[in-house]
Amino acid sequence: MMKKRSILLLAAVGLMLTACGGPGITTGSAPEGTVQEESVETESSVTQEESFEESVAAQEYVSGDGAFKVTLLEGLTQTDMPIQAGTAMMGLDGGTDRTGFSGVALGCSKSNIPGNPGDVNSLEEYADYIAELILDGSGVTVSWEDTDAPSTEGATQCLAREGVARSGVSKGQAYGYYVESADSYFCVVIVGNDDDIEEARKIISLEILDGALSQGGTKDFINGMTAVLDSVNGASIRETFKMLEDMGADESQLELVASQARQSLSSSWGVEDAAGLIEMADWLMNEGHNKDALDFLGECGGNDVTDRDAFDASLKEQNLDEGTYISLLAAYDAKSAYGDGAIAAWDLSRVGTIMGFGYAAGYCSYEEAMDKILEAAEKSQEIYDSWENFNKSYLYGYSYWAEESLDDETSGAAERAELISGMEAQANGPFSIDWNMELEKEW
Repeated sequence: MMKKRSILLLAAVGLMLTACGGPGITTGSAPEGTVQEESVETESSVTQEESFEESVAAQEYVSGDGAFKVTLLEGLTQTDMPIQAGTAMMGLDGGTDRTGFSGVALGCSKSNIPGNPGDVNSLEEYADYIAELILDGSGVTVSWEDTDAPSTEGATQCLAREGVARSGVSKGQAYGYYVESADSYFCVVIVGNDDDIEEARKIISLEILDGALSQGGTKDFINGMTAVLDSVNGASIRETFKMLEDMGADESQLELVASQARQSLSSSWGVEDAAGLIEMADWLMNEGHNKDALDFLGECGGNDVTDRDAFDASLKEQNLDEGTYISLLAAYDAKSAYGDGAIAAWDLSRVGTIMGFGYAAGYCSYEEAMDKILEAAEKSQEIYDSWENFNKSYLYGYSYWAEESLDDETSGAAERAELISGMEAQANGPFSIDWNMELEKEW
């Protein structure tokens, strides 16, 4: 019989490991180091003698963000996982009433798939990726086969797959239902004993809701600030690690993530302890790359030139290397737009990232991490007047830091610009929250 919430926990650990690659590193699905956990020890005799009743008790389960609804067996325990802005993930567990039954439901935009697989271009590829992500490390193998899929209103395509779930000599059933809309993917994947899965298949459905639940809390605002890098890294390490703790992940799982968070902080940020973490966060808020960019711009005469074309011409006369040339133009454009707050959004957004890693690494508590991020959020509101301007400053900052032109369609800077554009277009996306909302401590 499957251990309680094992599939959900393992999916969370897989997402966490993708998020430990450090700032700006794009990673794929969970690496081979994912913790193994025994599961799906179903009885050898998987078919009960009792026949199913014609009517199966059903219940509706609404995602935490209100973006979709799943109809499944009555009495399942729902666990919501806010793994990153613009993505809703929930576990549906059978508990003692349906021992061995476990499921994961997920909804996300096409531009913001958890784990950042990078090469998902169809519903079929999405189904392949999600099934591997959910089952990787669980000890369960499934040979999937396409089957007739129920329809979902508002979907452009629906896909269903079934298979025998095996773990050693034990076996059960698995079923996955995948839905594609114009801009999003949704799914529900369930594993369990034969009878439970057969009952579930009689009533399973997924409904795309008209609008997400009202979002306007301070945590939502903070998640918006880190939405881009969370998407690049595959998940919000801060919120996912918090959920792992709340769900009762074992110490080996937590330590695996913590050790990778410490390694990322050390290699990418030079942070080795709690004091170094706070020092780095304060540097980002008070100086950061913003001060470097403004100082560098002044040294190169950028403060004395009011015409961009003239400044561009002066840079070309200096025979600078391409990276330096790109950085200086980005700094010039940022200062022209936002003055002394030129690329401060790039720094302030990453306060949330490093404090999240610091929390996972054990250098601070969740509350301490959120308190520091709240400071960065309040400063962001002081400098910028909208998500649009915050995001533009962020992109200028990335261009300056990475020495990549936003005009180069093949660059990482252009990819982030495209990602932001997609998020801004979402009616209930991470940037739909009121920029001028009153921020307050709610944790």
